[in-house]
Amino acid sequence: MIEIIVFLAFAFLFWMMWRLYQAKQYNKFIDWLNAEIKPQLLAKIAQELEENRSADFPNNECHQKAAQYFYQQYPVRIFEAAVAREIITKDWFVNKQNKRHASHLLFIQSLYRIHQNKTRIN
Repeated sequence: MIEIIVFLAFAFLFWMMWRLYQAKQYNKFIDWLNAEIKPQLLAKIAQELEENRSADFPNNECHQKAAQYFYQQYPVRIFEAAVAREIITKDWFVNKQNKRHASHLLFIQSLYRIHQNKTRIN
């Protein structure tokens, strides 16, 4: 009986260590989004606003700062905008771990997404 309890305790401990490892990998993914992808995204957004400047859409410095503030508030917005602007390419999704981190991010921060799902079940 004691062997079963010891085995279950070690199994639980191993499972907790595995979950901690996965959480650290996910945090590295978030850090990568903030450190590498965010500057590229903000530069791309500034370039787009400059190129689309017109009388109807002045896209001045105030508009650029507001757009930058909006996109850098949450990692899910950085991710979605980077995918839409092809900063993160389709080849990036080939890696299974990248898919897992991306799907987890989209699920966890679904309230802050750019394109929220409009269908709600009441």
